[in-house]
Amino acid sequence: INRPFLTELVDTVIESSEAGYPELREHEAYIKKVIGTEELRFGRTIDAGLNILNGMMSHLKEVHEKVLSGAEVFKLNDTFGFPLDLTREIAAEAGLVVDEAAFHVEMTKQRERARAERLAKDISGWSADLFGELTAEATQFDGYDTLSESAKVIALSDGEELADAIATDEAGESKDGVLVVLDRTPFYAEMGGQVADHGYITNGDAKLKVTQVKKTPKGYFVHTCELLDGTIHVGDEVTASVDTQRRMAICRNHTATHLLQKALREVLGEHVHQAGSYQDDKLTHFDFTHFSAVTPEELRKVEDRVNEKIFEALPVTIQNLPIEEAKKMGAMALFGEKYGSVVRVVDAGGWSTEFCGGTHVTNTAQIGCFKILSESSVAAGIRRIEATTAYGVLNLLDERTEQLAKTAVALKANNLKDAPARAEALTAELKETNKQLDILKAEMASAKIDGLFENAADIDGVRIVSAYLTGTGADTLRDMVDKVRDKAPNAVTVLIGSDGSKTMMAVGVSKNAQARGLKAGALVKKIAAIAGGNGGGKPDFAMAGIRDTSKIDDALNAVPEVVKAEMQ
Repeated sequence: INRPFLTELVDTVIESSEAGYPELREHEAYIKKVIGTEELRFGRTIDAGLNILNGMMSHLKEVHEKVLSGAEVFKLNDTFGFPLDLTREIAAEAGLVVDEAAFHVEMTKQRERARAERLAKDISGWSADLFGELTAEATQFDGYDTLSESAKVIALSDGEELADAIATDEAGESKDGVLVVLDRTPFYAEMGGQVADHGYITNGDAKLKVTQVKKTPKGYFVHTCELLDGTIHVGDEVTASVDTQRRMAICRNHTATHLLQKALREVLGEHVHQAGSYQDDKLTHFDFTHFSAVTPEELRKVEDRVNEKIFEALPVTIQNLPIEEAKKMGAMALFGEKYGSVVRVVDAGGWSTEFCGGTHVTNTAQIGCFKILSESSVAAGIRRIEATTAYGVLNLLDERTEQLAKTAVALKANNLKDAPARAEALTAELKETNKQLDILKAEMASAKIDGLFENAADIDGVRIVSAYLTGTGADTLRDMVDKVRDKAPNAVTVLIGSDGSKTMMAVGVSKNAQARGLKAGALVKKIAAIAGGNGGGKPDFAMAGIRDTSKIDDALNAVPEVVKAEMQ
């Protein structure tokens, strides 16, 4: 089969499986789109991988070796998605073998790195050791209804082992990394894309600053704290208080994310589904399924639609409902996510209805306003919008106003209103100046060429024009080489120039000189190599970068010898 074909199988799979998985029929168009797109991308991956693999195999043949490096094959697999079994088959056809033992060593290292990264981000790794043996009831979360309440400490740890009590040191210095488990808490634990609450845990003797909260598999909310003062004991009665302003900012961004998803589905189409999200007190990231960049006009429509719903002051209600009843309401669920028989449904005025366990405002007007900051690609068929609300929008406005004010000053504009016209005037002025500068450079180059011919060496009838010209960029070098080639049909020109940021070599071979077997591409490689450079090009013109500027004189002095060796 030499064409994309997997989408042709989707109908059969859905027909045979929809009794147990009815959502397959519901998302049929989306499934076909994803599979079709991925199959095309894989085809392109194979093409790109083949080019790289062929280069690797050609190199082995040049050095008379027959074993493909395991590290290189792993890189081909890890970076470009090229399968090991395909590499093995292609290599075998070419009489080569793959060092699979080394490949699997690299694969193991990669898995260990990925596992370490997951454990660094996820609580489950250390929670199994620290709190897995607790027999107390799971922490009761009360944070939907209250932001401050009394609670009891049921477990403590310094991050290494459980402890009955933890205190500041003798000097009264605070202690980081104190882990506290409470019987109940108003602190939201990081989950579902929403960050954890911050705040304080206090009693008469101790004060702890809460900087992270995660939920263990057994349901314990683990508060990561800095013990600012005193001693905390297991069994202590404490007051747990969430940072109210930060929680409210998170709520605004989370509810705005729901509105954003609904607006995207209206503007882009029903194929849009959530593919990930993140909300903190500063902004929201929303990842969604879509197969092309969202246009500026579409983004404007989405932003306007969200703000329209904010200004309508829609009530935001939350209910715990049987899942079938929630679906009848039209509540959006994450495709592929597993839900219990009862789900939490967040409804914004009947316009946006979603399954969600996060915290939200009670009315869309509390969001204030909504602003999209960026739109980008994060994976195949997945786009990301970053946005902010309320104080984030005001801060953005202040920041951009300050930037505009500084720009106006730099442009010597009288005020912000005059800045665009002033910028246009300066751009036109700069364009004219550059035009005059190009004319001047061309005149200077012509003058230099006449001087270069005076000192040109003659190698068996071929004139050698060479020089190092400071303050000369690649474009000027190219123009000068062209002029020499037009002026002298039997010349080889080697010019090195530096514009302050990089040093380049340009080589030109005139028509009659080419007839003597001289080629610019071959000459530039040999001459530039003397100064640590490399390059190439056509028979009449070639360029190379120069790395070791201390060897420029050596390279130019070698030109006659190199030309003589290449001449027929």
